[in-house]
Amino acid sequence: MTRLILVALSLAALSACGPRSFVLYAQSLPITKTIAWDANPVSDAVSTYSLWLDTGIVSTIAAPLLTGTVVFTTPGVHVIHLTATNTWGTSPEATLTVNVVVPGKPTGLRVQ
Repeated sequence: MTRLILVALSLAALSACGPRSFVLYAQSLPITKTIAWDANPVSDAVSTYSLWLDTGIVSTIAAPLLTGTVVFTTPGVHVIHLTATNTWGTSPEATLTVNVVVPGKPTGLRVQ
């Protein structure tokens, strides 16, 4: 149980400073981005990280890898979730809010 709490505290540090958010300016969609995070302490014995975008799992990444890929297919606010898993269980989620912004629709279209 102690080790599960350590995993939880390590990932919770990502969210400890309050909600984290990021604006992503995309020229077109879909857009693929690499997501990275810091390693948990070795004593946490993390075996995998699970990466989610909104409500769907994107991938399960075997430790010690610390990156994953997400594909944004729609503009607007999205939430990336990350959990760590070890023999004793799964940590609480660390989250990152991403606002995907695309160019606006041209205006004033006319024939001259």
